[in-house]
Amino acid sequence: MSISLEGTVEHIRFHNDETFWTVAGVRVAGEPGAVPVVGSLPGIQAGMSVRMSGRWEANPRYGRQFKAETYTELVPATRQGLVGYLASGFITGIGPKMAERIVDHFGTDAVDVVMRAPSRLAEVPGLGKKRVQALVESFKERRGAQEALVFLFGLGIPRGLAMRIYRKYRDDAVMVVRQRPYQLAEEVYGIGFHKADQVARGLSIAQDDPGRLRAGIFHCLREARDEGHCFLPRELLLDQATALLGVGRELLPDALSALVYDGKVTLSAAPFAGEDEVAYLTPLYHAELRAAAHLAALLATVHPRDEDLAARVLSAAELLGIALAPGQEAAVRAALDNGVTIVTGGPGTGKTTIIRTLLEAAGVPKQRVALAAPTGRAAKRMSEATGEPAYTIHRLLEYSQELGFQRDESNPLEADLVIIDEASMVDLPLFASLLRAVPATARVVLVGDQDQLPPVGPGSPLMDLIACGRVPVARLSEIFRQGAGSAIIENAHAVNRGEPPLPTPAGTPLQDFYFVRRDEPEAIAQTIEELVTRRIPERFGFDPVRDVQVLSPMRTGQIGVERLNERLQAILNPPREGEPDTAELVGFRVGDKVMQTQNDYDRGVFNGDIGVVSHVDAKKGVIGVAIDDREVLCDREQRDALVLAYAITVHKSQGSEYPAVVMPVSTHHFKMLRRNLLYTGITRGKRLVVLVGTERAARIAVGNGGTEIRFTMLDRRLQQVLDGELFSA
Repeated sequence: MSISLEGTVEHIRFHNDETFWTVAGVRVAGEPGAVPVVGSLPGIQAGMSVRMSGRWEANPRYGRQFKAETYTELVPATRQGLVGYLASGFITGIGPKMAERIVDHFGTDAVDVVMRAPSRLAEVPGLGKKRVQALVESFKERRGAQEALVFLFGLGIPRGLAMRIYRKYRDDAVMVVRQRPYQLAEEVYGIGFHKADQVARGLSIAQDDPGRLRAGIFHCLREARDEGHCFLPRELLLDQATALLGVGRELLPDALSALVYDGKVTLSAAPFAGEDEVAYLTPLYHAELRAAAHLAALLATVHPRDEDLAARVLSAAELLGIALAPGQEAAVRAALDNGVTIVTGGPGTGKTTIIRTLLEAAGVPKQRVALAAPTGRAAKRMSEATGEPAYTIHRLLEYSQELGFQRDESNPLEADLVIIDEASMVDLPLFASLLRAVPATARVVLVGDQDQLPPVGPGSPLMDLIACGRVPVARLSEIFRQGAGSAIIENAHAVNRGEPPLPTPAGTPLQDFYFVRRDEPEAIAQTIEELVTRRIPERFGFDPVRDVQVLSPMRTGQIGVERLNERLQAILNPPREGEPDTAELVGFRVGDKVMQTQNDYDRGVFNGDIGVVSHVDAKKGVIGVAIDDREVLCDREQRDALVLAYAITVHKSQGSEYPAVVMPVSTHHFKMLRRNLLYTGITRGKRLVVLVGTERAARIAVGNGGTEIRFTMLDRRLQQVLDGELFSA
């Protein structure tokens, strides 16, 4: 139950400019000393008289304190109180003498003038225009932040999201939220339709408001995109929007038409019976058309046949000391013979060998070869395996946040051979952007494992092109000597065949793959804790933070990423005794394992990069992260792209490898138990994989081998273009 407390702020012990988290001492009548007060208190200053609402709590480290949820300023009535209030520091530049002159000039209206008409300070003798302007700006900034955040808090918006809204719109924050609350869902990271709708309903916006209807339909398409779809059938979209919005379905066609008119949504002819149209978010529609058009151009380019190609391939392999299997040799020849080629196979089947041989046999100058992968870690592995520079696709295309991709049709890549590794991770928008930058005369080789998880983003270009039947595909299945004898690779291929990995018998000699049987989620979580923090480091010598990676199918739940991160952080990196816990202030502690979730080319960090927090400046809100033997600084904005990474999702692990992987396999992750997810998790481990869970869950996963259904039409679009039915994007 919330209670009220009144007093005067005696001192500020700590204040974070980003979160407004404050530790203050407040003098309260009847209390023997200053009461410790903590909370997110924007604009609070020493000397203020305040009324706070909150609750008393007993902090195990700091004792009894008042946790304030909101506060309001109480303006004093006496001359002495007014002078003290104005001189308290809540406006930079007003000290005791200046406060006296302001009160002498305006009397009891002094505070009212400062708050509502600060420009009138120019009436005070001795205050020049420049100083008045500085005072006005200082006051507006402090007061604007306070009023906006108090308003947002009052709507039930959590502190972190309220800060993002304020940083996005600054002085316009209140106006945007009041007049266009659904705009938040499109423009502010972390605020989806449901949160924006909660805000709108708090502002009494009607359930059938046209803006709400448009936002609901748009949300359904964005949610479909986030689930991997490029479009939704029109009728399915309207059904989903009706259920979401709780309004009559007859209201929605006009709202959909308005979105089409605004250019946010595009309707296209449906590719299957029973539907007239499908609805795309417009950028995805254009990405699909462009990708098909550019693929068709690459496939249509005639490359001169080399009668000595077979000999050249074998000569290249001999030079590298490689004995190519027939399937590998055929894959290299196909890649050199065609404008677009796909090379697909599981772990240990020689995909890297093919890339190395291809580079040697292509006869292309090194400066005319482009090697790339979707993530920084995958690009680094590609470079280490080939000895040649490899880049993320974004860096290859010279992406910048301000200008987007600098490489396109008007500024194509200077390359005759483009090889993309981990191609199963590439989503449709990135694939379309890549193809725009590839010259029509170049050869493109897509290397990937079709049995891994599909891209996190929309579409599944690699699978679409394989399904299309119009692109040459080299399938590798033979396991070569570098993978022979590895229980990791043997179990990965067994899973792919629909055979579950079996629990490891007690007393088994050291090997690289284990399945530990545990039934209940708590037992699984406890075992993972023991494995990561004690058993694996003691038995195999792996560092529990740097070498061991926990992968989980889901974010939530007892054995989901979020809870496992909490548990592992508490054991591997607890708060330091006698020091403020920086995790409460900036989200992280020195020594925390963290992952970057967005590409940042200015700082050279990429989605999936993992590092360790090296230092924290809580007052400035800046942290340092050690990634690959260098320190990357992250300010308050950049920290939004960091998450704890003692445990990460299997999806986030794509394109990466780790010395040791520990993964829960439980029926409590039932909806995520798919063969490709288990297969992907197993293949992330280089030297050790430990599954913890039940045989039943493993059997369910390997039995659920059907391809994930995604609404995508790249295969049909490409067929149409190649057959002359569709000519432009």
